[in-house]
Amino acid sequence: MISTRRSVLKLGLAGGLAGVFLAQGSVAFAGTGQSQTFDQWLSEFEAGMPARLAAAHVAGVEVAIVSKNAATPYAGAFGYADIAANRVLTPATPMHLASVSKLFTASALVQLFERCGLDLHGDVNDFIDFPVRNPAYPDVPITPQQLVTHTSSVSDDNYEGFDTVGDPKETLSDFLRNYLVPGGDHYSPKKSYLPKHKPATYFSYSDVGMALVGYVVECVSGQDFAAYTKANLFEPLGITDAHWYLREFAPGVLAVPYEFKNGALAALPQMSYPDVPAGALRCSVTDLATSLRAMIGGAIGTPPILSAAEVAEMLRPQVSPKIVPYQGLGWVQEVVDGHPYVGHSGSDIGFANMVVLTEDQNHAVAVLINTDEGDGSAVTDFRASVTTDLVHGAQLLG
Repeated sequence: MISTRRSVLKLGLAGGLAGVFLAQGSVAFAGTGQSQTFDQWLSEFEAGMPARLAAAHVAGVEVAIVSKNAATPYAGAFGYADIAANRVLTPATPMHLASVSKLFTASALVQLFERCGLDLHGDVNDFIDFPVRNPAYPDVPITPQQLVTHTSSVSDDNYEGFDTVGDPKETLSDFLRNYLVPGGDHYSPKKSYLPKHKPATYFSYSDVGMALVGYVVECVSGQDFAAYTKANLFEPLGITDAHWYLREFAPGVLAVPYEFKNGALAALPQMSYPDVPAGALRCSVTDLATSLRAMIGGAIGTPPILSAAEVAEMLRPQVSPKIVPYQGLGWVQEVVDGHPYVGHSGSDIGFANMVVLTEDQNHAVAVLINTDEGDGSAVTDFRASVTTDLVHGAQLLG
């Protein structure tokens, strides 16, 4: 499994603190009988959450269950958005999504290429204004499909030191040119690309590759990436407070990030990075739930942001299982408490998030936490336990 700054697969999700939570009065519902009603499950779930937050040293968590065929059945929040200001977390509080943002970037790419009649398997150099080639394989094209499935050979091995307090100072275009083009300030022929793996033959999770997906959207659409997603993803869904840049939010609106340190929760600064499409989106769990409904085939939006064919293509396995067990267009495999799900996690400084789908893909669940996982943190196990419980709740909906 992979563990990166905005990791897609986190180590240590199985086992852990689930037993501790039970001992402190909460209930792990995933193993109980199906005779329980959704309302009974919800009552027990909500009653147990305060003790679970305290046990895991979590500042706050937003959760949601999403249904493809109905409005959001459940969205809730527990704990604090800002402890110092005594501001409680609500389902409408925007939270840093980290790598869950990649589902939006992938959706933008698939939507745009379908509308323009373009081929995801075409050479990425046909869509952007600078050359992208693995120097070890100069005659092998890199494609948008490879970028969005992490099989392009674009590497994060040279990605270090780009996190910044506040919004990034370097534009997406400048960052990518400097990282991927010979002569750039961040370029390394052996670290910007994988020197031993030809494109389409190897899975290597890449934030830089997904950032390039966002730049493809910019170049093909002729719009800034943030402007494109606002006009074509958020506005059709009636979402008004989802943004890629911190400057777009009013003061005192965002959930504050925290870490548990020296026996107490300590506030952290709001961070970002120049590879914005890879993980910089912030929105509430309510808005995330609306978006996920569209992404799993809810056919919502004016017009619908994704067609049934686009949803099916995004969820369809795109890469040989000999390379990676499952990889869709944006969607990945997440292993939670030993169970594989289609979904996407997102971890960043002060945040730990998870989205997974039920096996029939008729429901999704989301967990957004404004507390850092850290080394040996209880947050990862808390996230896994809550995710598992929400999946059980979703299954009770039928």
